[in-house]
Amino acid sequence: MLSRITALLLCCSAPFAVVAQCGDPYTPVAGIQGEQDASPLAGQSVVVEGVMTLDSRSKDGLSGFYMQASDEDVDDSSRTSEAVFVHTKRAGGQVGHRVRIKGQVKEYYGLTEVTRLSSLMDCGAAALPAPVMLSFPLPGASRLESLEAMRVRFSAPLTVVDVHDLGRFGVVALAATDQWQKDNSEDSTMAGNAITRILLDDASNRQNPDGANWLGGQFRADRLVRAGSQLESVSGILDFRYKAWRIQPDRPPVVVDRNPRPAAPRAPVDGSLRVASFNVLNFFNGDGKGGGFPTARGADNRQELLRQQAKLVSALQQLKADVVGLMELENDGSGPESAIAELTQALGVPWTFVYTGNRVGRDAIQVGIIYRADRVTPVGDAVILNDGPFARFSRPPVVQRFRAQTSDFSFRVMVNHFKSRSCRNAKGDNSDQHDGEGCYAPARRDAARSLVNWLASASPREATLLLGDLNSYAGESPLTILAAGGYRQPMQGSNPSHYTYRFFGVKGSLDYVLADTASASRLTGVGVWHINADEPPMLDYNLEHHPEGRADRLYQAAPWRSSDHDPIYVDINTGP
Repeated sequence: MLSRITALLLCCSAPFAVVAQCGDPYTPVAGIQGEQDASPLAGQSVVVEGVMTLDSRSKDGLSGFYMQASDEDVDDSSRTSEAVFVHTKRAGGQVGHRVRIKGQVKEYYGLTEVTRLSSLMDCGAAALPAPVMLSFPLPGASRLESLEAMRVRFSAPLTVVDVHDLGRFGVVALAATDQWQKDNSEDSTMAGNAITRILLDDASNRQNPDGANWLGGQFRADRLVRAGSQLESVSGILDFRYKAWRIQPDRPPVVVDRNPRPAAPRAPVDGSLRVASFNVLNFFNGDGKGGGFPTARGADNRQELLRQQAKLVSALQQLKADVVGLMELENDGSGPESAIAELTQALGVPWTFVYTGNRVGRDAIQVGIIYRADRVTPVGDAVILNDGPFARFSRPPVVQRFRAQTSDFSFRVMVNHFKSRSCRNAKGDNSDQHDGEGCYAPARRDAARSLVNWLASASPREATLLLGDLNSYAGESPLTILAAGGYRQPMQGSNPSHYTYRFFGVKGSLDYVLADTASASRLTGVGVWHINADEPPMLDYNLEHHPEGRADRLYQAAPWRSSDHDPIYVDINTGP
């Protein structure tokens, strides 16, 4: 027995010379979609009727609308979608009205659409088809294909896991809950054939938009969502564009939890010093005289540098640290015109920095140490490790001893920045071994072993904090090597799931302050200040990728998005 859809196709799939009246024979939407990824009618001319569910023909829209079959036209196959995107700027029809169109079926980068319309007729008001209820994990791509362009709604609140493209395209990624790096395995957005995240789009092709319709219009610094926020009543059209499944919203979702910005850390208790690690995202100051831009990284001009500097100063001052290890400083030494000198000068009295000579290694960036001269005093000169793995891959560590101003307690700080996980120029053992540790894992392991060996021979033996951006997640081999050498994460005792960074929305820690036994017994506090990893990049210092006026409207000389890494800190008791 032929299904209804098959009968309609046999009757009505031949080309029409004219478009008659609403209700005359037409090709059902399901017949256009078919049961496979590509339409069985691609390249053919069709007449089709359905209810307009979302109109995106406006300026900067998607150049078309979505139409879905009425309930009486739904076929008996669960493998066919009942909706399709209509690519046109032709006027006529409106959401909640039945429309009749004539056009050509086309596959456009995985999206089935009807285009080249020669006719569009408004058939009058009609009930919107009920949305299909969805929940995570979503079925695999083949199942989602059967829902392409249909109305959908999520049954539970969703978590915003990635805000990187909010400012560029008005898009965020959503999942059931926040997604974490788990030990040394990267938390995928796929679980077998199940999809664990989806994009929330803004039904627009515009780049660098001034706002997003689902977020209440124009972007405002006090109304943006942070990663970790929760949205409920997420509904719209299930769409496939730019190789990703997404929701084109038909109404703004309700923000039920914005993951509010945390207050600045409290000052360390009396008798304690705070030591922090902070990757400052390529702080380059040109020639140190106001010119020399653009540089290899960082700010493109003096204006951007001053915006970046103001944010970093705000973050560093509110962090209330006494010693800070910095990563991604311009490798221009520590003279009066160096990047570290300019940043320290902007912090003002009583801040100063550890002198390391000219360039530190051969990389474009270096590590450095700044400190409050009213709280600690350097003991001896800094030591720079230039040999072994630090001669080529990982940036040379800087080691400095300090003595507290209020006691005889002294301690050692070692600042590091291990080789990144990027696969650029990776060869042999340094290429990705698909073990979850990324490229250049051997270089990071060698760096960890070298640190343990050097510290074991260092004199005098005293409390030591090993800190920095280790480009390694908790549980990976560099952290295991350091732990075996006596340098462990104090954060594990109070918060085993701390994070400092998001990579494509998946959060984990790349930044650490590791304590040896002598320092661990003195710790009075530990923490991560989440000022960066959860924030949209459009709030940073950069002036590119903004429409006119947006950069200034959103900019704040405040700690938010002063970098892409969150600062991490420990407090250490300096008493007897």
